Amino acid sequence: MFRIGEFSKIAQVPASLLRYYDDIGLFTPINSNPDTGYRYYSIQQLTQLNRILALKDLGLSLEQVKRLLEDEVSPDEIRGMLTLKKAQIEQTIQTEAIRLRAVESRLQQIERKGTFQDDDVVLKSLPAQPFFSLRFTFKDVAEIFASISEMNQIVHQQIKAKSLGRFVVVIHSEFYEEKNLDLEVGFLLNHHLDITLSLSNNTSMTVRELPSVETAVTAVRFGGPENGHLCYSAIGTWAETHQYKLIAPGREIFIVPPKPGHESEMVTEIQFPVEAIST
Repeated sequence: MFRIGEFSKIAQVPASLLRYYDDIGLFTPINSNPDTGYRYYSIQQLTQLNRILALKDLGLSLEQVKRLLEDEVSPDEIRGMLTLKKAQIEQTIQTEAIRLRAVESRLQQIERKGTFQDDDVVLKSLPAQPFFSLRFTFKDVAEIFASISEMNQIVHQQIKAKSLGRFVVVIHSEFYEEKNLDLEVGFLLNHHLDITLSLSNNTSMTVRELPSVETAVTAVRFGGPENGHLCYSAIGTWAETHQYKLIAPGREIFIVPPKPGHESEMVTEIQFPVEAIST
């Protein structure tokens, strides 16, 4: 047996924490001397202590830990909880990284004092093209990227690469939204195909024609959606300065498409159909 100081060194746990766990009945020494108050621990108790510490570090309250110990939670169950917690932490890290990039992007716009050069945007005409797509209301950006990943895998299994053009998002939402986005997403086709594909969210991709646009104002976004406001601001600035109005839903053309975990490497051309304002 080991006295509390010795056991704390072996377990790499503060003695004060061992005393506290004893006081609340969560982890008691194998023996205590009532005369001296000395606590004694066995190396056999180390597994139970590690179980407590692991559950606590997973974010459980001590009351929850106590209940799980009473139910004799297994290592496999703790492993499952760890996997879930890891996924949650990774998602939090990704979300916060996006938030930081958005702040940096907003700061750049502040530093530019809202000014843009004409060469930030390019005017072009867009031909009509077959569009293999689906229209869906996505609950958030994460669901959009998940759907894009699924589409990319399924479509490339069913359609030869030479038939596929770039991936496109048509933004049908009347307002800018961060939730419940009304989007049409899919691939431009290099020639018409008669095909329908079902996806896991009970939707289907079908072929329609993406109409031609006589004049579109375009700008290129480097990075994820958090950088989009720079391009949209440049387009808005150009349109107002040159007296043009937006006349149809905007499009985002993925020049370098998103890959899970590498969304910051995206390159996207933003396109807005416009026409001159009559004077």
